[in-house]
Amino acid sequence: MLRDYPKEVILKSGEKVILRPMVEEDKQKLLEFFLRLPEEDRLFLKDDVTDPKVIESWVKNLNYDHVIPILAEIDDRIIGDATLHRRTTDRPPKIGEIRIVTDKDFRRRGLGTLLAKEIYYLALSLKFNKLVAEVVEDQHTVLKTCESLGFRQETILKNRAIDIHGKKHNLVVMTEDVDALWKAIEDLIHKDVSHYSRE
Repeated sequence: MLRDYPKEVILKSGEKVILRPMVEEDKQKLLEFFLRLPEEDRLFLKDDVTDPKVIESWVKNLNYDHVIPILAEIDDRIIGDATLHRRTTDRPPKIGEIRIVTDKDFRRRGLGTLLAKEIYYLALSLKFNKLVAEVVEDQHTVLKTCESLGFRQETILKNRAIDIHGKKHNLVVMTEDVDALWKAIEDLIHKDVSHYSRE
């Protein structure tokens, strides 16, 4: 699965971006990436990403069996961080949660969508049954990206998200049935095989 990395993708602007898993040596570059984010982008992150100790804890405790962080890089500069979190359980269904953060200078170039698709494909290859994305109701662009990938709103949790200033916001829980997608793909392949076998 991770043997496919690093891989190169192209933004709408034509720039080449390298996607690869996070490694321990990314500590300083990752901190610099998060420090560049405007405050409004950090409002709803679950950790204080401006704290070097938080970043150090991430890179020192990497465990791809539980969390797969994929970084987007241009010229040795991190411009995006996308993660697939496995929700801990010993029994099916296998549920993953996705989180994505992008550099403000690379917005509207398709970076967020590329990262979302990358995490989505990872979940498919790992045979997750369901994907979950939790999005603050005010983040309209993020909601649209999730919808474009097939996520559907499951519920709205009133005042569940608390920003770094202590203000409460509604949290939209969106889900994607990966099993249903797999079945659709298999049905499509089966139809193609049946079609060609009759010719």
